[in-house]
Amino acid sequence: MPSKLNFREKTKQALYVWRRLFPYLGAYRGRLFAAFSLTTIVVLAELAKPWPLKVVIDQVLGDEPWAILPESMTGKENAGSLALLAGAAVLVFSIITGFASYFRDLWLAETGQKVVNRIRRHALDRMLLMSLRWHEQRRRGDLLLRLVSDASQLRVLLIDGLFSLMREGLLVGGTLVVMLIMDWRIALMAIAVMPAIAIMTSLFGVKLRSAARKQRAKEGDLATSVHETMSAIPVIQAYGLEEQAADAFTKANRKSAKAGLAATRLEGRLGIGAETALALGIGLTLYYGALRVSASDSDLTAGDLLVLLAYVRSFYKPIRKAMQRSSAMIKAAAAGERILHLLDAVPDLPWLETPQKIAQVRGEITIDHVSFRHGDGRQVLSDASLRIPAGQHVALVGANGSGKTTLATLLPRLRDVDAGAVRIDGVDVRQLGAQQLRSAVALVFQETVLFDATLRENIVMGRPEASEQEVEAAAKCAGVTVYSDRWADGLETEVGERGAGLSGGERQRVALARALVRNASIIVLDEPTTGLDAANEERLCNEVLVRLRGKTVLLITHNPRVLNAVDRVVRIVDGKLVDVDKRTGEQLLTGESQGDA
Repeated sequence: MPSKLNFREKTKQALYVWRRLFPYLGAYRGRLFAAFSLTTIVVLAELAKPWPLKVVIDQVLGDEPWAILPESMTGKENAGSLALLAGAAVLVFSIITGFASYFRDLWLAETGQKVVNRIRRHALDRMLLMSLRWHEQRRRGDLLLRLVSDASQLRVLLIDGLFSLMREGLLVGGTLVVMLIMDWRIALMAIAVMPAIAIMTSLFGVKLRSAARKQRAKEGDLATSVHETMSAIPVIQAYGLEEQAADAFTKANRKSAKAGLAATRLEGRLGIGAETALALGIGLTLYYGALRVSASDSDLTAGDLLVLLAYVRSFYKPIRKAMQRSSAMIKAAAAGERILHLLDAVPDLPWLETPQKIAQVRGEITIDHVSFRHGDGRQVLSDASLRIPAGQHVALVGANGSGKTTLATLLPRLRDVDAGAVRIDGVDVRQLGAQQLRSAVALVFQETVLFDATLRENIVMGRPEASEQEVEAAAKCAGVTVYSDRWADGLETEVGERGAGLSGGERQRVALARALVRNASIIVLDEPTTGLDAANEERLCNEVLVRLRGKTVLLITHNPRVLNAVDRVVRIVDGKLVDVDKRTGEQLLTGESQGDA
Protein backbone atom coordinates (compact mmCIF):
# COMPACT_ATOMS: atom_id res chain seq x y z
CA MET A 1 0.00 0.00 0.00
CA PRO A 2 2.72 2.62 0.79
CA SER A 3 4.24 2.22 -2.69
CA LYS A 4 0.81 2.69 -4.29
CA LEU A 5 0.23 5.79 -2.22
CA ASN A 6 3.67 7.02 -3.20
CA PHE A 7 2.91 6.50 -6.89
CA ARG A 8 -0.47 8.24 -6.50
CA GLU A 9 1.15 11.17 -4.74
CA LYS A 10 3.76 11.57 -7.45
CA THR A 11 1.05 11.42 -10.11
CA LYS A 12 -0.80 14.21 -8.29
CA GLN A 13 2.39 16.27 -8.25
CA ALA A 14 2.82 15.83 -12.00
CA LEU A 15 -0.78 16.81 -12.69
CA TYR A 16 -0.41 19.78 -10.35
CA VAL A 17 2.40 21.21 -12.51
CA TRP A 18 0.24 20.90 -15.60
CA ARG A 19 -2.84 22.35 -13.91
CA ARG A 20 -0.96 25.35 -12.51
CA LEU A 21 0.82 26.25 -15.74
CA PHE A 22 -1.94 25.58 -18.28
CA PRO A 23 -3.66 28.97 -17.66
CA TYR A 24 -0.65 30.64 -19.28
CA LEU A 25 -1.82 29.16 -22.61
CA GLY A 26 -5.20 30.92 -22.39
CA ALA A 27 -4.06 34.12 -24.10
CA TYR A 28 -2.98 32.16 -27.17
CA ARG A 29 -6.05 29.98 -27.72
CA GLY A 30 -6.59 31.16 -31.30
CA ARG A 31 -3.06 30.42 -32.46
CA LEU A 32 -3.00 27.09 -30.64
CA PHE A 33 -6.27 26.08 -32.29
CA ALA A 34 -4.81 26.97 -35.69
CA ALA A 35 -1.74 24.86 -34.86
CA PHE A 36 -4.03 21.99 -33.86
CA SER A 37 -5.87 22.29 -37.18
CA LEU A 38 -2.57 22.08 -39.07
CA THR A 39 -1.64 19.08 -36.94
CA THR A 40 -4.85 17.37 -38.04
CA ILE A 41 -4.00 18.07 -41.69
CA VAL A 42 -0.53 16.58 -41.19
CA VAL A 43 -2.03 13.45 -39.61
CA LEU A 44 -4.55 13.00 -42.45
CA ALA A 45 -1.78 13.37 -45.02
CA GLU A 46 0.34 10.80 -43.16
CA LEU A 47 -2.58 8.36 -43.10
CA ALA A 48 -3.07 8.75 -46.86
CA LYS A 49 0.58 8.13 -47.79
CA PRO A 50 0.52 4.28 -47.89
CA TRP A 51 -2.44 4.05 -50.32
CA PRO A 52 -0.56 4.95 -53.51
CA LEU A 53 1.65 1.94 -52.69
CA LYS A 54 -1.42 -0.32 -52.72
CA VAL A 55 -2.40 1.03 -56.14
CA VAL A 56 1.03 0.23 -57.56
CA ILE A 57 1.26 -3.26 -56.01
CA ASP A 58 -2.29 -4.44 -56.72
CA GLN A 59 -3.08 -2.78 -60.05
CA VAL A 60 0.21 -2.00 -61.76
CA LEU A 61 2.06 -5.17 -60.70
CA GLY A 62 -0.71 -7.55 -59.66
CA ASP A 63 -3.56 -6.64 -62.01
CA GLU A 64 -6.09 -6.64 -59.17
CA PRO A 65 -8.53 -3.76 -59.78
CA TRP A 66 -9.28 -1.41 -56.89
CA ALA A 67 -13.01 -1.07 -56.44
CA ILE A 68 -13.10 2.69 -55.90
CA LEU A 69 -11.31 3.44 -59.18
CA PRO A 70 -13.31 3.67 -62.47
CA GLU A 71 -12.77 0.96 -65.07
CA SER A 72 -11.09 3.47 -67.39
CA MET A 73 -8.22 3.70 -64.92
CA THR A 74 -7.73 -0.02 -64.29
CA GLY A 75 -5.92 -2.75 -66.15
CA LYS A 76 -2.40 -3.25 -67.51
CA GLU A 77 -2.97 -0.79 -70.33
CA ASN A 78 -3.31 2.02 -67.76
CA ALA A 79 -0.39 0.87 -65.63
CA GLY A 80 1.83 3.82 -66.57
CA SER A 81 -0.89 6.37 -65.84
CA LEU A 82 -1.66 4.75 -62.49
CA ALA A 83 2.01 4.67 -61.51
CA LEU A 84 2.35 8.33 -62.43
CA LEU A 85 -0.81 9.17 -60.49
CA ALA A 86 0.44 7.26 -57.44
CA GLY A 87 3.80 9.04 -57.57
CA ALA A 88 2.06 12.43 -57.90
CA ALA A 89 -0.16 11.59 -54.91
CA VAL A 90 2.89 10.78 -52.78
CA LEU A 91 4.42 14.13 -53.80
CA VAL A 92 1.23 16.05 -52.99
CA PHE A 93 0.88 14.38 -49.59
CA SER A 94 4.52 15.22 -48.79
CA ILE A 95 4.11 18.87 -49.85
CA ILE A 96 0.97 19.21 -47.72
CA THR A 97 2.76 17.65 -44.75
CA GLY A 98 5.82 19.86 -45.23
CA PHE A 99 3.96 23.20 -45.45
CA ALA A 100 1.51 22.37 -42.64
CA SER A 101 4.34 21.22 -40.38
CA TYR A 102 6.38 24.35 -41.15
CA PHE A 103 3.68 26.85 -40.21
CA ARG A 104 2.57 24.78 -37.23
CA ASP A 105 6.12 24.57 -35.85
CA LEU A 106 6.67 28.29 -36.50
CA TRP A 107 3.51 29.31 -34.64
CA LEU A 108 4.22 26.92 -31.79
CA ALA A 109 7.80 28.19 -31.42
CA GLU A 110 6.62 31.80 -31.23
CA THR A 111 3.83 30.93 -28.80
CA GLY A 112 6.21 28.85 -26.69
CA GLN A 113 8.63 31.76 -26.35
CA LYS A 114 5.84 34.12 -25.31
CA VAL A 115 4.47 31.68 -22.74
CA VAL A 116 7.92 31.08 -21.25
CA ASN A 117 8.58 34.83 -21.13
CA ARG A 118 5.31 35.40 -19.26
CA ILE A 119 6.15 32.69 -16.73
CA ARG A 120 9.65 34.11 -16.26
CA ARG A 121 8.23 37.58 -15.69
CA HIS A 122 5.70 36.34 -13.13
CA ALA A 123 8.40 34.35 -11.31
CA LEU A 124 10.66 37.42 -11.23
CA ASP A 125 7.78 39.60 -10.01
CA ARG A 126 7.19 37.17 -7.16
CA MET A 127 10.90 37.17 -6.25
CA LEU A 128 10.92 40.97 -6.19
CA LEU A 129 8.09 40.89 -3.63
CA MET A 130 10.13 38.83 -1.20
CA SER A 131 12.12 40.31 1.66
CA LEU A 132 15.89 40.45 1.98
CA ARG A 133 15.63 37.65 4.55
CA TRP A 134 14.06 35.37 1.90
CA HIS A 135 16.79 36.19 -0.62
CA GLU A 136 19.56 35.73 1.93
CA GLN A 137 18.35 32.19 2.59
CA ARG A 138 18.57 31.22 -1.08
CA ARG A 139 21.43 30.78 -3.52
CA ARG A 140 21.56 33.27 -6.37
CA GLY A 141 23.01 30.78 -8.82
CA ASP A 142 20.13 28.39 -8.25
CA LEU A 143 17.55 31.19 -8.62
CA LEU A 144 19.24 32.24 -11.85
CA LEU A 145 19.07 28.69 -13.19
CA ARG A 146 15.37 28.50 -12.36
CA LEU A 147 14.57 31.72 -14.19
CA VAL A 148 16.67 30.94 -17.28
CA SER A 149 17.11 27.20 -17.80
CA ASP A 150 14.19 25.70 -15.87
CA ALA A 151 11.75 28.18 -17.40
CA SER A 152 12.93 27.36 -20.92
CA GLN A 153 12.14 23.68 -20.23
CA LEU A 154 8.50 24.59 -19.79
CA ARG A 155 8.19 25.08 -23.54
CA VAL A 156 8.72 21.32 -23.86
CA LEU A 157 6.06 20.66 -21.23
CA LEU A 158 3.38 23.11 -22.36
CA ILE A 159 3.86 23.50 -26.12
CA ASP A 160 6.27 21.18 -27.90
CA GLY A 161 5.52 18.11 -25.83
CA LEU A 162 1.79 18.70 -25.69
CA PHE A 163 1.39 19.13 -29.44
CA SER A 164 3.81 16.33 -30.18
CA LEU A 165 1.77 13.96 -28.02
CA MET A 166 -1.39 15.31 -29.63
CA ARG A 167 -0.01 14.64 -33.09
CA GLU A 168 1.22 11.18 -32.20
CA GLY A 169 -2.05 10.41 -30.45
CA LEU A 170 -4.11 11.42 -33.50
CA LEU A 171 -1.79 9.44 -35.75
CA VAL A 172 -2.01 6.34 -33.54
CA GLY A 173 -5.79 6.62 -33.30
CA GLY A 174 -6.29 7.21 -37.02
CA THR A 175 -3.92 4.39 -37.95
CA LEU A 176 -5.68 2.00 -35.58
CA VAL A 177 -9.09 2.84 -37.06
CA VAL A 178 -7.83 2.22 -40.62
CA MET A 179 -6.18 -1.07 -39.61
CA LEU A 180 -9.34 -2.26 -37.87
CA ILE A 181 -11.35 -1.50 -40.99
CA MET A 182 -8.86 -3.26 -43.28
CA ASP A 183 -8.25 -6.35 -41.11
CA TRP A 184 -9.21 -6.38 -37.46
CA ARG A 185 -7.16 -9.52 -36.69
CA ILE A 186 -3.86 -7.96 -37.75
CA ALA A 187 -4.86 -4.75 -35.96
CA LEU A 188 -5.43 -6.60 -32.68
CA MET A 189 -2.12 -8.40 -33.08
CA ALA A 190 -0.38 -5.06 -33.59
CA ILE A 191 -1.81 -3.59 -30.39
CA ALA A 192 -1.23 -6.73 -28.31
CA VAL A 193 2.12 -5.34 -27.09
CA MET A 194 0.64 -2.05 -25.87
CA PRO A 195 -0.13 -3.17 -22.28
CA ALA A 196 3.53 -4.10 -21.79
CA ILE A 197 4.64 -0.70 -23.08
CA ALA A 198 2.14 1.09 -20.85
CA ILE A 199 3.36 -0.76 -17.76
CA MET A 200 7.02 -0.01 -18.55
CA THR A 201 6.26 3.66 -19.16
CA SER A 202 4.41 3.97 -15.85
CA LEU A 203 7.11 2.25 -13.82
CA PHE A 204 10.05 4.02 -15.41
CA GLY A 205 8.21 7.34 -15.52
CA VAL A 206 8.08 7.65 -11.73
CA LYS A 207 11.79 6.84 -11.40
CA LEU A 208 12.70 9.15 -14.26
CA ARG A 209 10.81 12.03 -12.69
CA SER A 210 12.67 11.55 -9.41
CA ALA A 211 16.01 11.35 -11.25
CA ALA A 212 15.20 14.47 -13.28
CA ARG A 213 14.30 16.37 -10.11
CA LYS A 214 17.63 15.40 -8.57
CA GLN A 215 19.45 16.36 -11.77
CA ARG A 216 17.92 19.87 -11.79
CA ALA A 217 18.88 20.31 -8.12
CA LYS A 218 22.49 19.34 -8.85
CA GLU A 219 22.55 21.71 -11.82
CA GLY A 220 21.37 24.41 -9.42
CA ASP A 221 24.34 23.60 -7.17
CA LEU A 222 26.62 23.84 -10.20
CA ALA A 223 25.17 27.21 -11.21
CA THR A 224 25.68 28.46 -7.65
CA SER A 225 29.31 27.32 -7.72
CA VAL A 226 29.91 29.12 -11.02
CA HIS A 227 28.21 32.29 -9.73
CA GLU A 228 30.30 32.33 -6.57
CA THR A 229 33.51 31.76 -8.52
CA MET A 230 32.80 34.49 -11.06
CA SER A 231 31.82 36.94 -8.29
CA ALA A 232 35.04 36.28 -6.38
CA ILE A 233 37.58 36.38 -9.24
CA PRO A 234 39.68 39.19 -7.64
CA VAL A 235 39.89 37.35 -4.29
CA ILE A 236 40.62 34.01 -5.96
CA GLN A 237 43.45 35.45 -8.02
CA ALA A 238 44.85 37.60 -5.22
CA TYR A 239 45.05 34.69 -2.78
CA GLY A 240 46.06 32.07 -5.31
CA LEU A 241 42.87 30.06 -4.84
CA GLU A 242 42.52 29.04 -8.49
CA GLU A 243 43.07 25.37 -7.77
CA GLN A 244 40.60 25.28 -4.89
CA ALA A 245 37.98 27.11 -6.99
CA ALA A 246 38.54 24.70 -9.88
CA ASP A 247 38.27 21.72 -7.52
CA ALA A 248 34.98 23.01 -6.10
CA PHE A 249 33.64 23.50 -9.62
CA THR A 250 34.81 20.03 -10.66
CA LYS A 251 33.10 18.46 -7.66
CA ALA A 252 29.79 20.21 -8.40
CA ASN A 253 30.16 19.38 -12.10
CA ARG A 254 30.78 15.71 -11.33
CA LYS A 255 27.67 15.51 -9.14
CA SER A 256 25.59 17.17 -11.86
CA ALA A 257 26.94 14.78 -14.49
CA LYS A 258 26.28 11.78 -12.24
CA ALA A 259 22.68 12.83 -11.72
CA GLY A 260 22.25 13.39 -15.46
CA LEU A 261 23.73 9.98 -16.22
CA ALA A 262 21.27 8.31 -13.85
CA ALA A 263 18.37 9.87 -15.76
CA THR A 264 19.94 8.82 -19.08
CA ARG A 265 20.26 5.22 -17.88
CA LEU A 266 16.57 5.12 -17.02
CA GLU A 267 15.66 6.55 -20.42
CA GLY A 268 17.88 3.98 -22.10
CA ARG A 269 16.35 1.05 -20.22
CA LEU A 270 12.87 2.25 -21.05
CA GLY A 271 13.89 2.59 -24.69
CA ILE A 272 15.32 -0.95 -24.83
CA GLY A 273 12.17 -2.43 -23.34
CA ALA A 274 9.89 -0.47 -25.64
CA GLU A 275 11.90 -1.28 -28.78
CA THR A 276 11.87 -4.98 -27.90
CA ALA A 277 8.10 -4.96 -27.44
CA LEU A 278 7.53 -3.04 -30.68
CA ALA A 279 9.85 -5.31 -32.65
CA LEU A 280 7.94 -8.30 -31.33
CA GLY A 281 4.70 -6.73 -32.51
CA ILE A 282 6.06 -6.07 -36.01
CA GLY A 283 7.43 -9.62 -36.25
CA LEU A 284 4.14 -11.21 -35.22
CA THR A 285 2.19 -8.99 -37.59
CA LEU A 286 4.49 -9.82 -40.52
CA TYR A 287 4.32 -13.56 -39.81
CA TYR A 288 0.55 -13.64 -39.47
CA GLY A 289 0.00 -11.37 -42.47
CA ALA A 290 2.21 -13.50 -44.72
CA LEU A 291 0.22 -16.60 -43.75
CA ARG A 292 -3.02 -14.80 -44.53
CA VAL A 293 -1.89 -13.64 -48.00
CA SER A 294 -0.55 -17.09 -48.91
CA ALA A 295 -3.82 -18.81 -47.92
CA SER A 296 -5.93 -19.76 -50.94
CA ASP A 297 -9.21 -18.56 -49.43
CA SER A 298 -7.83 -15.26 -48.12
CA ASP A 299 -9.25 -11.92 -49.28
CA LEU A 300 -6.07 -10.14 -48.16
CA THR A 301 -3.90 -9.08 -51.13
CA ALA A 302 -0.18 -8.39 -51.17
CA GLY A 303 -0.99 -4.71 -51.57
CA ASP A 304 -3.24 -4.87 -48.53
CA LEU A 305 -0.46 -6.50 -46.52
CA LEU A 306 2.07 -3.86 -47.56
CA VAL A 307 -0.37 -1.10 -46.63
CA LEU A 308 -1.08 -2.80 -43.30
CA LEU A 309 2.62 -3.23 -42.57
CA ALA A 310 3.15 0.42 -43.44
CA TYR A 311 0.37 1.29 -41.01
CA VAL A 312 1.83 -0.98 -38.34
CA ARG A 313 5.14 0.83 -38.69
CA SER A 314 3.24 4.13 -38.70
CA PHE A 315 1.39 2.90 -35.63
CA TYR A 316 4.58 2.09 -33.73
CA LYS A 317 6.61 5.09 -34.91
CA PRO A 318 4.47 7.71 -33.12
CA ILE A 319 4.45 5.47 -30.04
CA ARG A 320 8.26 5.57 -30.01
CA LYS A 321 8.21 9.34 -30.48
CA ALA A 322 5.55 9.73 -27.81
CA MET A 323 7.66 7.76 -25.33
CA GLN A 324 10.71 9.87 -26.13
CA ARG A 325 8.66 13.03 -25.80
CA SER A 326 7.17 11.76 -22.55
CA SER A 327 10.66 11.35 -21.11
CA ALA A 328 11.48 14.93 -22.09
CA MET A 329 8.21 16.13 -20.59
CA ILE A 330 8.88 14.27 -17.35
CA LYS A 331 12.19 16.13 -17.09
CA ALA A 332 10.43 19.39 -17.97
CA ALA A 333 7.84 18.71 -15.26
CA ALA A 334 10.67 18.47 -12.73
CA ALA A 335 11.88 21.89 -13.95
CA GLY A 336 8.29 23.11 -13.71
CA GLU A 337 8.18 22.16 -10.05
CA ARG A 338 11.19 24.39 -9.42
CA ILE A 339 9.49 27.29 -11.18
CA LEU A 340 6.30 26.71 -9.20
CA HIS A 341 8.31 26.96 -6.00
CA LEU A 342 8.87 30.58 -7.04
CA LEU A 343 5.38 31.25 -8.39
CA ASP A 344 3.76 29.76 -5.27
CA ALA A 345 6.10 31.40 -2.77
CA VAL A 346 4.04 33.32 -0.24
CA PRO A 347 5.35 36.90 0.02
CA ASP A 348 6.79 37.43 3.47
CA LEU A 349 6.28 41.18 3.04
CA PRO A 350 2.50 41.37 2.50
CA TRP A 351 1.23 44.79 1.43
CA LEU A 352 -2.27 46.05 2.22
CA GLU A 353 -4.70 46.27 -0.68
CA THR A 354 -5.99 49.60 0.65
CA PRO A 355 -2.99 51.17 2.41
CA GLN A 356 -2.93 54.37 4.37
CA LYS A 357 -1.62 57.48 2.66
CA ILE A 358 0.40 60.36 3.98
CA ALA A 359 -0.58 63.59 2.25
CA GLN A 360 2.92 65.04 2.45
CA VAL A 361 5.78 62.99 3.92
CA ARG A 362 7.78 65.15 6.32
CA GLY A 363 10.30 62.49 7.31
CA GLU A 364 9.81 61.92 11.03
CA ILE A 365 11.12 58.47 12.01
CA THR A 366 9.98 56.54 15.07
CA ILE A 367 11.59 53.25 16.10
CA ASP A 368 9.08 51.88 18.62
CA HIS A 369 10.35 48.96 20.76
CA VAL A 370 11.72 47.14 17.71
CA SER A 371 13.26 43.68 17.91
CA PHE A 372 14.80 41.80 15.01
CA ARG A 373 16.51 38.44 14.69
CA HIS A 374 18.29 37.21 11.54
CA GLY A 375 17.49 33.87 9.95
CA ASP A 376 20.59 32.34 11.54
CA GLY A 377 19.19 33.13 14.99
CA ARG A 378 21.43 36.15 15.66
CA GLN A 379 19.58 38.88 17.60
CA VAL A 380 20.68 42.38 16.51
CA LEU A 381 17.90 44.64 17.77
CA SER A 382 16.14 44.09 21.09
CA ASP A 383 13.35 46.42 22.22
CA ALA A 384 15.09 49.35 20.52
CA SER A 385 13.40 52.76 20.50
CA LEU A 386 14.33 56.05 18.87
CA ARG A 387 12.62 59.16 17.54
CA ILE A 388 14.19 61.27 14.81
CA PRO A 389 12.37 64.55 14.10
CA ALA A 390 11.78 65.46 10.48
CA GLY A 391 14.78 67.18 8.91
CA GLN A 392 17.31 66.04 11.50
CA HIS A 393 20.66 64.55 10.45
CA VAL A 394 21.62 61.59 12.65
CA ALA A 395 24.82 59.53 12.63
CA LEU A 396 24.33 55.89 13.61
CA VAL A 397 27.42 54.22 15.05
CA GLY A 398 28.19 50.87 16.62
CA ALA A 399 30.35 47.80 16.33
CA ASN A 400 30.35 45.65 13.22
CA GLY A 401 27.33 43.37 13.19
CA SER A 402 25.48 45.44 15.80
CA GLY A 403 22.47 45.94 13.49
CA LYS A 404 23.07 49.35 11.87
CA THR A 405 22.43 48.22 8.28
CA THR A 406 19.56 46.02 9.46
CA LEU A 407 17.92 49.07 11.02
CA ALA A 408 18.39 51.00 7.77
CA THR A 409 16.65 48.29 5.74
CA LEU A 410 13.65 48.39 8.10
CA LEU A 411 12.82 51.97 7.05
CA PRO A 412 11.90 51.22 3.38
CA ARG A 413 10.58 47.85 4.59
CA LEU A 414 13.11 45.63 2.88
CA ARG A 415 12.60 43.52 6.00
CA ASP A 416 9.87 43.36 8.62
CA VAL A 417 10.42 43.70 12.34
CA ASP A 418 9.87 40.69 14.59
CA ALA A 419 8.31 42.90 17.25
CA GLY A 420 7.49 46.57 17.67
CA ALA A 421 6.98 49.02 14.82
CA VAL A 422 8.82 51.41 12.52
CA ARG A 423 6.81 54.56 11.83
CA ILE A 424 7.17 57.41 9.37
CA ASP A 425 5.25 60.54 10.35
CA GLY A 426 3.46 58.43 12.93
CA VAL A 427 2.24 55.78 10.46
CA ASP A 428 3.47 52.18 10.70
CA VAL A 429 5.39 51.39 7.50
CA ARG A 430 3.36 48.15 7.25
CA GLN A 431 0.24 50.26 6.79
CA LEU A 432 1.69 52.22 3.86
CA GLY A 433 1.71 51.26 0.21
CA ALA A 434 4.96 50.11 -1.35
CA GLN A 435 5.08 52.95 -3.86
CA GLN A 436 4.67 55.78 -1.36
CA LEU A 437 6.99 54.21 1.22
CA ARG A 438 9.79 53.38 -1.17
CA SER A 439 9.57 56.76 -2.92
CA ALA A 440 9.87 58.48 0.48
CA VAL A 441 13.19 56.77 1.29
CA ALA A 442 16.47 56.91 -0.66
CA LEU A 443 19.11 54.42 0.44
CA VAL A 444 22.79 54.31 -0.47
CA PHE A 445 24.08 50.86 0.40
CA GLN A 446 27.54 50.15 1.73
CA GLU A 447 28.04 47.74 -1.17
CA THR A 448 27.43 49.98 -4.16
CA VAL A 449 25.17 48.45 -6.79
CA LEU A 450 25.38 49.82 -10.34
CA PHE A 451 23.86 48.49 -13.54
CA ASP A 452 25.44 47.81 -16.91
CA ALA A 453 24.38 51.17 -18.33
CA THR A 454 25.68 54.73 -18.66
CA LEU A 455 26.49 57.02 -15.74
CA ARG A 456 23.40 59.09 -16.55
CA GLU A 457 21.14 56.05 -16.72
CA ASN A 458 22.41 54.80 -13.36
CA ILE A 459 21.77 58.20 -11.76
CA VAL A 460 18.30 58.67 -13.26
CA MET A 461 17.22 55.28 -11.86
CA GLY A 462 16.76 57.19 -8.61
CA ARG A 463 13.85 59.02 -10.25
CA PRO A 464 13.13 58.23 -13.92
CA GLU A 465 11.08 61.42 -14.39
CA ALA A 466 13.95 63.67 -13.19
CA SER A 467 14.79 66.54 -15.54
CA GLU A 468 18.12 66.96 -17.28
CA GLN A 469 18.98 69.86 -14.99
CA GLU A 470 18.25 67.79 -11.85
CA VAL A 471 20.46 64.94 -13.06
CA GLU A 472 23.30 67.34 -13.86
CA ALA A 473 22.98 69.06 -10.48
CA ALA A 474 22.99 65.75 -8.57
CA ALA A 475 26.02 64.50 -10.52
CA LYS A 476 27.89 67.73 -9.82
CA CYS A 477 27.05 67.77 -6.11
CA ALA A 478 28.08 64.13 -5.63
CA GLY A 479 31.35 64.66 -7.50
CA VAL A 480 30.52 62.46 -10.51
CA THR A 481 31.28 65.23 -12.99
CA VAL A 482 34.78 65.60 -11.52
CA TYR A 483 35.83 62.44 -13.38
CA SER A 484 33.10 62.12 -16.03
CA ASP A 485 34.04 65.47 -17.60
CA ARG A 486 37.47 64.04 -18.40
CA TRP A 487 35.88 61.36 -20.61
CA ALA A 488 34.77 61.95 -24.17
CA ASP A 489 31.22 60.70 -23.52
CA GLY A 490 30.83 62.37 -20.14
CA LEU A 491 27.73 61.11 -18.34
CA GLU A 492 26.96 58.91 -21.35
CA THR A 493 29.97 56.71 -20.53
CA GLU A 494 29.15 53.02 -20.07
CA VAL A 495 30.14 51.77 -16.60
CA GLY A 496 30.16 48.02 -17.36
CA GLU A 497 28.62 45.16 -15.40
CA ARG A 498 28.12 46.18 -11.75
CA GLY A 499 30.14 49.31 -12.50
CA ALA A 500 33.32 47.36 -13.29
CA GLY A 501 34.68 50.29 -15.32
CA LEU A 502 34.76 52.54 -12.25
CA SER A 503 36.80 52.60 -9.06
CA GLY A 504 35.16 52.01 -5.70
CA GLY A 505 35.04 55.73 -4.92
CA GLU A 506 33.64 56.58 -8.35
CA ARG A 507 30.89 54.01 -7.94
CA GLN A 508 30.07 55.44 -4.51
CA ARG A 509 29.67 58.93 -5.98
CA VAL A 510 27.25 57.62 -8.61
CA ALA A 511 25.20 56.02 -5.84
CA LEU A 512 25.17 59.33 -3.94
CA ALA A 513 23.99 61.16 -7.06
CA ARG A 514 21.23 58.59 -7.53
CA ALA A 515 20.04 59.22 -3.96
CA LEU A 516 20.18 62.99 -4.44
CA VAL A 517 18.12 62.98 -7.62
CA ARG A 518 15.47 60.85 -5.92
CA ASN A 519 14.44 63.90 -3.85
CA ALA A 520 13.13 61.67 -1.06
CA SER A 521 12.15 62.96 2.39
CA ILE A 522 14.38 60.41 4.15
CA ILE A 523 17.94 59.66 3.06
CA VAL A 524 19.86 56.68 4.44
CA LEU A 525 23.60 56.68 3.79
CA ASP A 526 25.28 53.41 4.77
CA GLU A 527 29.05 54.03 5.08
CA PRO A 528 28.98 56.73 2.36
CA THR A 529 32.68 57.53 2.79
CA THR A 530 33.73 54.01 1.73
CA GLY A 531 36.23 54.37 -1.11
CA LEU A 532 36.24 58.18 -0.94
CA ASP A 533 39.42 60.18 -0.62
CA ALA A 534 39.80 63.15 1.72
CA ALA A 535 38.57 65.66 -0.88
CA ASN A 536 35.41 63.74 -1.56
CA GLU A 537 34.82 63.13 2.16
CA GLU A 538 34.91 66.93 2.53
CA ARG A 539 32.52 67.25 -0.42
CA LEU A 540 30.14 64.85 1.33
CA CYS A 541 30.15 66.87 4.53
CA ASN A 542 30.22 70.40 3.06
CA GLU A 543 28.13 69.99 -0.08
CA VAL A 544 26.04 66.81 -0.08
CA LEU A 545 24.83 66.97 3.52
CA VAL A 546 24.34 70.73 3.25
CA ARG A 547 22.18 70.20 0.16
CA LEU A 548 20.18 67.65 2.12
CA ARG A 549 19.25 70.17 4.84
CA GLY A 550 15.51 69.90 5.36
CA LYS A 551 15.64 66.17 4.64
CA THR A 552 15.86 63.53 7.36
CA VAL A 553 19.26 61.85 7.06
CA LEU A 554 20.39 58.66 8.77
CA LEU A 555 24.14 58.30 8.24
CA ILE A 556 25.72 54.97 9.21
CA THR A 557 29.44 55.42 9.67
CA HIS A 558 32.69 54.32 11.27
CA ASN A 559 34.39 57.55 10.21
CA PRO A 560 34.78 60.04 13.09
CA ARG A 561 35.46 62.91 10.65
CA VAL A 562 31.86 63.11 9.47
CA LEU A 563 30.27 63.45 12.91
CA ASN A 564 30.68 67.23 12.93
CA ALA A 565 28.40 67.43 9.89
CA VAL A 566 25.40 65.85 11.67
CA ASP A 567 23.05 67.06 14.38
CA ARG A 568 23.03 64.00 16.56
CA VAL A 569 24.88 60.74 17.22
CA VAL A 570 23.11 57.51 18.14
CA ARG A 571 24.91 54.32 19.11
CA ILE A 572 23.65 50.73 19.02
CA VAL A 573 24.59 48.92 22.22
CA ASP A 574 23.36 45.39 22.92
CA GLY A 575 20.48 45.86 20.53
CA LYS A 576 19.41 49.19 22.07
CA LEU A 577 19.60 52.71 20.59
CA VAL A 578 21.44 55.13 22.84
CA ASP A 579 22.12 58.84 22.28
CA VAL A 580 25.75 59.89 22.76
CA ASP A 581 27.40 63.29 22.36
CA LYS A 582 29.64 63.94 19.38
CA ARG A 583 32.84 63.86 21.40
CA THR A 584 31.98 60.44 22.81
CA GLY A 585 31.07 59.27 19.34
CA GLU A 586 34.38 60.51 17.92
CA GLN A 587 36.26 58.76 20.72
CA LEU A 588 34.40 55.51 20.08
CA LEU A 589 35.03 55.61 16.33
CA THR A 590 38.64 56.68 16.78
CA GLY A 591 39.15 53.77 19.16
CA GLU A 592 37.62 51.42 16.60
CA SER A 593 39.89 52.65 13.81
CA GLN A 594 42.97 52.38 16.03
CA GLY A 595 41.90 48.89 17.06
CA ASP A 596 41.54 47.93 13.40
CA ALA A 597 44.96 49.36 12.69
